[in-house]
Amino acid sequence: MRVQTMSLMLGLALAACSPGEVGGGDDSGDDDLLPAEALCQAELTLSGTFAPPGTPPTADLGCVPQGTWTVAVTIPSAGDCGEVPAGIDQYVYTVTGEGRDQDVTYTGEAGEEFTLSIHAGGNGECEGSFEHIWAAGDGTFHVLLLKPYFEPGTQAMLGTGTYQLWSEHP
Repeated sequence: MRVQTMSLMLGLALAACSPGEVGGGDDSGDDDLLPAEALCQAELTLSGTFAPPGTPPTADLGCVPQGTWTVAVTIPSAGDCGEVPAGIDQYVYTVTGEGRDQDVTYTGEAGEEFTLSIHAGGNGECEGSFEHIWAAGDGTFHVLLLKPYFEPGTQAMLGTGTYQLWSEHP
């Protein structure tokens, strides 16, 4: 019973935090909607490069993320935000170690919070999930979610992301 309760609580917490559309409010019943604190959202397109320390991994090796992930951000449209802050055009992450000793690093700006993770997407594909949060200076918060990926044997990074402006810290 306790395991089921914890699983249900974890599932509800994850559903409440899942990316989606802006301004849904918490009582909308639609998991694709963000809380009302999200004031606006812009969709992003990602490209870039993966630079392994040696030969790029092949599909038979699975996801081998060790190396430098350089992620270029393109903003096709500011969406309903009107404008997106300058300076979110490129991010560089370094992956070292293996297994439980794997480490993903990023050097952020002062006051920036970030959460970084990488997982296997199947067929050897490596997927990143990089969230950045920083204060806008007027009491609002910038939230940037980048989802880059690359296929084994290639060095081309692709992906999508979102920029959101929140009325309070997420």
